[in-house]
Formats: sequence, C-alpha cells, structure tokens
Amino acid sequence: MFFKLALSNVKKSVKDYAVYFLTLSFGVCLFYMFNSIDSQQSMLLLSESQQGIIKSMIQIISGLSVFVSIILGFLIIYANRFLIRRRKKELGLYMLLGMEKGRISRILVLETFIISLISLGVGLLVGVFASQGLSVVSAKMFEVNLSNFHFVFSIGSFLKTILYFGIIFLVIMLFNVVAVSKYKLIDLLNASKRNENLKVKNPGISVLIFLISFACIGYAYRCIIHNGMMEVNFEFWQAIFFGSLGTLLFFMSLSGFLLKVLKANKRVYLKGLNMFVLRQINSKINTNFVSMTVICIMLLVTIGALASGIGMASAFSDGIKEAAPFDASIRSYYDEENNESALPDDTEITKIIGDKLDEISDEHLEISLYLLPIKYGDIIRESGIGDDRKFSLGSFTETGIAAMKLSDYNSVLKMQKKQPVSLGDNEYLFNCNYDAVKEYYEKQKYESIMLDGKEYKLYKDTMFGVQYETSMMLSDAGTFVLPDKALEKYKPVQKILNINYKGNTQFCEEKFKGEILPSLSIKATGITAQTIKDQSLGIKVLVSYIAIYIGLVFLITSVAVLALQQLSESSDNIERYALLREIGAEERMINKALFAQIFIYFMMPLALAIVHSVVGLYVANRVIIVVGRTNIVWNTVVAAIIFLAVYGAYFLATFLSCKGMIREKSRI
Repeated sequence: MFFKLALSNVKKSVKDYAVYFLTLSFGVCLFYMFNSIDSQQSMLLLSESQQGIIKSMIQIISGLSVFVSIILGFLIIYANRFLIRRRKKELGLYMLLGMEKGRISRILVLETFIISLISLGVGLLVGVFASQGLSVVSAKMFEVNLSNFHFVFSIGSFLKTILYFGIIFLVIMLFNVVAVSKYKLIDLLNASKRNENLKVKNPGISVLIFLISFACIGYAYRCIIHNGMMEVNFEFWQAIFFGSLGTLLFFMSLSGFLLKVLKANKRVYLKGLNMFVLRQINSKINTNFVSMTVICIMLLVTIGALASGIGMASAFSDGIKEAAPFDASIRSYYDEENNESALPDDTEITKIIGDKLDEISDEHLEISLYLLPIKYGDIIRESGIGDDRKFSLGSFTETGIAAMKLSDYNSVLKMQKKQPVSLGDNEYLFNCNYDAVKEYYEKQKYESIMLDGKEYKLYKDTMFGVQYETSMMLSDAGTFVLPDKALEKYKPVQKILNINYKGNTQFCEEKFKGEILPSLSIKATGITAQTIKDQSLGIKVLVSYIAIYIGLVFLITSVAVLALQQLSESSDNIERYALLREIGAEERMINKALFAQIFIYFMMPLALAIVHSVVGLYVANRVIIVVGRTNIVWNTVVAAIIFLAVYGAYFLATFLSCKGMIREKSRI
C-alpha cells in the first residue's frame, strides 16, 4: 500500500522532480566517468611516463571525489528540502486525515528511494557509455592509436558510485524522517501564507552599501592584478576577502534601491507585467542575497577552471616541436658544492660518453655556455617597465646573463636547417624565446653593452628566438651571442650536447636512457624529445580532466540551486499567478513575465561572475605564459560552449517546470 502510494506520488510530481532528477543523474554520470579513468589504460598504449601521470591523476581524482560527493550531498539535501517544502500542504492533509507521522515518513522514504534508484540507474547507464567517449578523447589527447578499442566497464567505479551516493541517499531519508517529526499541522497547512521579511528597506543605506561593494571589488581587482597569482601571500588573501565581501554587499544592496530606481522609469515599470516581475525579483534578492553571492563565486570558479584550466593544459602541450628541436639533449653543470665557478677544462660530454654515442647518433653537437658579469637586471632596468617587472621576474634580475660563441650558435642553426648569422667584431646578437620575459626586452632601449672595456652593438636591432637545446618548454630567458674572440678568456659554466638519432628510434631511446645517462660521471641532466612529448601530453590530460571535473560539479551545483529557488518561488506564488488570470492577464503575457523573471534571476549572478572572470582570466593568462604559449581565445570559446550548454539546459528545464506548475495548479 505504502509503496503504491509513494509510486503514485512520484508519477504525479514528475515535473516537480525534473530538476532534482536531472541533477542527481548528472552528478552520478560525472562521478562514474571520471572515476573510471583507470580502466582506460587497458586500451590505451601509453608510455611508462604517461602511465605514471595517469596513476597520479587517478589518485588526485579519488581525493577530489570525496570533496565532490560532499558538495553534491549538500546540493541533493538542498533540493530535497525544496521538494518537502513544495508538499507541506499535502503532508498536512495526510495528518488531517489521521495518518501518523511515522507512516508519512515511510511514504517519503519510499519516494526518495524510488527517485534515487531511478536517478542512480540512469546516471550510471549514461556514465558507462559516456566513459567510452572519454576513452576516445583520452586517446586523441595522448595522440595514441586506439586500435585496441573495446567496451570497458569499471566494476570498481560502479561500486564506488553506488557506495558514495547510497550514503547520500541514506542521509536524505534520515533527514526526511527528522523533518516530518518536527512539523506541526498548523504550520503545514499555512506554509504558503508566510511572508518574507525585508532585510534592507532604506534606499539611502542601500546606495551606500552599493558604493562600498564597488570599492571592495575594485580594491580586490587591484590586489589580484598586482599579485599576479604568482604567490599565495597577504595580498592574495586580501583579493579573495574583499572580492567576496564586495560581491555579498552588491547583492545585499540591490533589493533596497533596484525597485525604486526602476519605478522612476514609468514607461518600463508600468509596461505589461513588468511591475509584477520586478517585485518578484526584488523579493527573491532580498531573501537570497547570501546564496546568490555563493553562486556567483562558484560560477567564477567554474569559468576559471574551464577556461584557464584548459588553457594551462594546452600550454603544456602546444609548441612541443619548437621546444624539442633535437631527439635528445644533455646539459652538464659545474660543481657548486665544491665552490667551482666553471666546468673543468677537460669536461667534454662527447668524450665521456665515447663510442656509445656513435651507436645511436650520426649527428650531434656540443656547445658551451659562459657566464658574463652583466646581469639581466642591467638591461631590464633600462626598459622602462618599472616595478611591474616583479610580476614575472623577481630575483631573476640579479642573475648573470649567459653567453654563447657565434660558431656554436651557427652550428645549432645548421643542425636545425637554418641560415647562419654573421656578426661584426663589435656586434652582439640577443636570443630569447621565453614569453614571460620577452615583452620586457622588446620594450627596451638598450642597444649596446660593454664587455671588458669594449662596446658591442645589437645586431640588426632585433631579437632572435632559437631553441638551442631540447627542453620541456621554450625557456631561454636571454642569451648573448658574441664573436668567438670576445669569449676567449671565459671558461664555460655549462655544456650542452644535442643529439639526433639514427636508425630505430625506440632502440636509440632505450639506449640513451638505459646506458648513456646512467654512465655519466659528471653533474648532468638529460632529456629526450619523446619524454617531453609523453609528459606534456600526460600533463595536458591531467590538468584538463581535473579542471573539467571541478568546473562541471560547481556549475551543476550553482544552476541547480538557482533552478530550485525559482521552482520554490513559482510554487509559493501559484495563487498570485491565478490572480493575474482573474484580472484578465493573457496566458502569453504570464508566460513572458515568468520567462523574464527566471532569465533575470539566472543572469544576475552570472553577469557579475563574468565581470570577475574577465579580471581573473587576464591575470591567469599571464601565469599561463610563464608555462608556455597557448590560444586563450580558443580555450575561452570551448569553456563558454560547455558552460552555456549546461546553464541553458537548466534554465530551460526550470522555465518549463515552472510554466507547467503555475498553469496546472492555478487552475485547480
């Protein structure tokens, strides 16, 4: 009997459950998808370094999943509160007819169990199939051939999803039982007649709060731009605090003067049902300004995670060919621990490796780097950048500039099939390809340098950007290229051996890593282009997936709360919509007014979040430049498409649910 009644109630309230069901199913789908990544390894032919990154990603996502389950748990409880509130009068009728609270609780538990079971089943079903698509995306991002593709079902993720959401649903059932036990009949029957208390009434105070909110937000922007997100210090936390406070004060102030300002424009205020819409919106801002503040901040995190997260991921993988022009490179260092200031005279990487080098390469080149008594700050201070150089340079300005002989530089160019350069006896060439500092040099007026009493002028008044070794990214922060005679008295502080493989690449790679690098008797590091590619693609997948995972969870949480608040608003104001019909308002006008109300309510936190994100993405892009080059515009477009698809789906579902609710109930 109770099961049939519960099932009947679910069927009758299917429209009321639409957003609740959508949120549950979406949450379950995401949870399964991202926790099933470990099962994809069976079909992806990954390298050893990529497998290590996948393992790290699985550990990170497992930890994030605990946080995600807590967020979704609070969201589901919030949604469940709406459903209970929506049915208070119905529960009151049950009690009025003599039904005991224990039996009412049993019905609610069964209803929760039914909708949770359906949501869990649908979410898992969609998640299982969506995870196959995630495997294809992973293969494309890793640039591997998915010839071994087969349908994968992760039993571990399946059980983990059931466990986590089972606990959430159990908590909801207990919550419903406790909630029903506290209800009084009079409160249930009169629930729809309660009015909201106005928090801010004085327009003058509201205007003052509004101005203070702008001052707080402006100061937060100044702090974060100056800090540059380069370090978590007092200035960074100031930006977070004043940004959050300013957002809270902004929404708090709106309810006090927004309606008064709009009432002054009679043409807008008195047109159609605008008076009704504006008063409805004003009422909701008045009571929900705290939740709107939280939603705005969560939307900001979502936009930032999706746009800058994907941008950061692309920065790791874009330009790999530029950063790794040779198959492998070895860089030797002098021994600082023994107070050495340069490499010993007999240090030649080629001779130390010996015949093993000929087994893997018939084209290699060893070059030397020298340390000049000129510091980077000597040039940067002449550039007119001012204190802003601290944004990306810091103590870097106190570092000595590296130099290279022209003969070595031309050998590098030749190995890369590029034209050599000719310098006069009093000329120098400046090489830099590190985007984080290039802008400083490009603005400089420093056209000559003094070295050992001789002046050298800048070659062709331009900057070169040659990558003279294989590295994780374009990282030459500035190297002087001088005529060989100018560096004769200097000893090399570093030597770089660049190698191009011959024959079987896999054999050469294994030989280089397994025999050559371990046999080096000097302080040196070595890396291969294949390792860089594997690690870069792995980091791209890692950062992208984590950004998308966090971004989507925060997004559905934000829009679900907005949707539920509007559904609650429509439920509480059914009688008002019925009154509009009685005084002659057409159905089309009511639907238009409802659409405008929901649209404005959805757009208010989003609009401020977009303004915040413009500043945040500007600063984040400066940080991304430190890692590498990327197309921030394309990443923002991709993030916007994902964002609008989810946001739009919830908006549409909310509007249709509210429309159906007021149409059916107001006619009863």
